[in-house]
Amino acid sequence: GMASWLIWGGILGMPDSGDPAAMVAALSANADITKWMMGLAIFFFLLLIAGLTGLRNTMTGGPGSDYAAMGVLFVVMAMSVGLAEVGLTIAAAEIGASENGPLAMTMYLAGNAIGAISTAAMMLGMAVLGLGIYIQKNFHVAIAGILIIGGLAGLGISLVDYGSQLLTVGYVAMTAGTALIGVSIVRSSD
Repeated sequence: GMASWLIWGGILGMPDSGDPAAMVAALSANADITKWMMGLAIFFFLLLIAGLTGLRNTMTGGPGSDYAAMGVLFVVMAMSVGLAEVGLTIAAAEIGASENGPLAMTMYLAGNAIGAISTAAMMLGMAVLGLGIYIQKNFHVAIAGILIIGGLAGLGISLVDYGSQLLTVGYVAMTAGTALIGVSIVRSSD
């Protein structure tokens, strides 16, 4: 999922995400690839939700299970709202490609508003999941720390400045934390 976002950003030419005009111009010039790359990213994030649900199920009954369930619930709700951001971004690209700049800008800004809240909720969910892992101690404490600290950083950054490149900190922590959980599960099943 993260690779899809990064590749998409590279194809767009890495415009400043804090500059809506630059983003709409880049989206408009790359409407077809935006549709495919955003769809691919959502597919992988839906797989992330499936994996987190499986993780939550393995924690049932433990001391951190309530926090894990709450964290996964936040992530699920955030992703369902985040689909609107993706839809509006794709719409902005399509409308911008048809040279209706003002409407494309409106769609893009509406998507950003939704994205800021859904990303904040997703990051909060990751932090709460990390707390559940810390309490239950079913994974290394460093994994819990990465999820908690990265989730809280992502929460704050997305609420203060959703267009900031610093939001990468939250996404990298989320990616690293979930990848480390996956590696731990695979290694323990050997």
